Amino acid sequence: MSARHPAWCDRSNCAERREHRSRASHIDTNRPESTIVDVALIQALHPAAAPMLSLTSIEGHFAEQVIMSIGQARALTYVMRRLIDQTKGGQR
Repeated sequence: MSARHPAWCDRSNCAERREHRSRASHIDTNRPESTIVDVALIQALHPAAAPMLSLTSIEGHFAEQVIMSIGQARALTYVMRRLIDQTKGGQR
């Protein structure tokens, strides 16, 4: 394992996981939700590896993880903002 950690790495168990990982950010709406969503940064320990975004969706006993490049995650934020802004327009 590299002795160098990205600034966002939580520095625990990198060697065992074979990746750097940030602490997960739990998406909390302060309301009961049927799905739990967590987001974290990950990066393989390979020196040329790029950081990626991990989005995990948990519903009951089932979990799904989507790994995106930072570029995909950035583009997703733009699309999500546009879609959310469209909900403010009311009915047509």
